[in-house]
Amino acid sequence: MEGKYKGRKRIILIFSALFLVIATLLLLIFNQGKKSYTVKFELDGGTLLNGSLVQEVKHGQDAIPPTVVKDGAYLRSWSGSYKSVTKNMTLEAVWEYETTPGIIYSESENKNYTEIEGAYKYLKGEIYLGAYYDDKKVLGICDGAFSDCTGITKVYLLDGLLLIGDNAFSGCTSLTEIEIPETVVRLGDGVFSGCESLETLILNEGLEEIGVGAFEGCTSLKKIIIPKTVTSIGEGAFSGCESLETVVFVEESEKTDEVPENITEETGETLIPEEPAKPEKVLKEIAAGTFEGCTSLEEIVIPKTVTSIGDGAFRGCESLETVVLGEGLEEIGAGAFEGCTNLRTVFLPESLLKLAADAFAGCEDLVIKTILPEEDVPEGWEEGWNSGAEVEWTAETEATTAETTVPEETTK
Repeated sequence: MEGKYKGRKRIILIFSALFLVIATLLLLIFNQGKKSYTVKFELDGGTLLNGSLVQEVKHGQDAIPPTVVKDGAYLRSWSGSYKSVTKNMTLEAVWEYETTPGIIYSESENKNYTEIEGAYKYLKGEIYLGAYYDDKKVLGICDGAFSDCTGITKVYLLDGLLLIGDNAFSGCTSLTEIEIPETVVRLGDGVFSGCESLETLILNEGLEEIGVGAFEGCTSLKKIIIPKTVTSIGEGAFSGCESLETVVFVEESEKTDEVPENITEETGETLIPEEPAKPEKVLKEIAAGTFEGCTSLEEIVIPKTVTSIGDGAFRGCESLETVVLGEGLEEIGAGAFEGCTNLRTVFLPESLLKLAADAFAGCEDLVIKTILPEEDVPEGWEEGWNSGAEVEWTAETEATTAETTVPEETTK
């Protein structure tokens, strides 16, 4: 009897435990079904026509996307799924420009990619270039595609472009504004040369190369912010930009010398993982004639990464008053600062190995300062290197760095 009683008791306990488990699961499922999540819809410049941008959606149910519009574009998709919601989420509108008629695309055999090959010269006003053509991704703008389209005033480009070719927009004399997407890595030679009305230029981080004469003769351009990702600026890239007042090189923040430690649990020894050194991608040269004839430029701070200033790089910058040369500069070429008649003081860094004889020709009121004693002038400093300017030897280091502030980007 006693054994039978214990057996019944054990069965009752087992069934009780199972009941509790099942009841708990059912309760969880019930509560999960009642739980709600917040779904936010962001418009990225679009306008709400109907619906709600913030919605509370019960677990497993669908959000209802709002009706939205944007001038010159259509809604391609949302950045994520709004169906069967199981978490809080924010969805962004993905817009596609309604490409302006009159754009010519290359007949690529590739099913996925194409390029803009040309455009009809009658195009006027604002031009929209979509990221897709017949479901093909647009990866580039070919050489001379929009050259001499004198009626274009503004160009809208979407992310996805990689290259903008040589002279792609050269001679677009009415073009006033353009923003280069962050996906573009190269601007070709003469890409915007002769765009005399160009006032607003935004170069986004991601750009690596600015071609020869890229903005030559952009006489209305007043400000340039060069991203830290730029590693190459071609000769004469900004020559003849006579209204250019501000040039800012955005530099990398100071790096720490501290190395993160990996300590093994067994021995307590500190191990520093051996990794192959990555090639340094920085701007190392201000090429010949880069800012030649920029007669309104008053101040320039040369990035610390630059080792060479080419021939005539700042020739004829007659308003230039302040030049900061970073420690690490090794060479200043012929006529680099020739005709900079307002230049008063230049401090030569100790790292300077080569200096052309006429680097500062015509700078009649210039005082050149150096911490070197006169007898220790490097062999690479050509005879007459000071071009007649006064020299102050073993000068004490002064405040040779100007405060470099990055102006706020133009509102997109």
